[in-house]
Amino acid sequence: MKLSSEDLPREEQVLWKALRSLPFPEKKTLWRLIQLSNKDHLCFTNVRTSAMLRLEEKGLIIKNSVYQGREGYSYYIMRNAPHLMKKLQAEAGPPSPELP
Repeated sequence: MKLSSEDLPREEQVLWKALRSLPFPEKKTLWRLIQLSNKDHLCFTNVRTSAMLRLEEKGLIIKNSVYQGREGYSYYIMRNAPHLMKKLQAEAGPPSPELP
């Protein structure tokens, strides 16, 4: 699937352009989080990498403050871009079992 900014609502087009300019490690991390996220844009992970911290600073992922688990972290992934997130989740498909 070739996604273009014209396929998105105007307010999400800016985010799409920002995603395209991310450094490769952040793109790779965000893609993995998108694969692991559910339909509510929630993702659970046991690790917190430097790329994740940079994505959090940029507002692309938001820590789920309601999560009270003993270990791991819960994040909302691109919560402010539901159309873009849905398209990216469809493209990502299920996560590969060999990836952590």
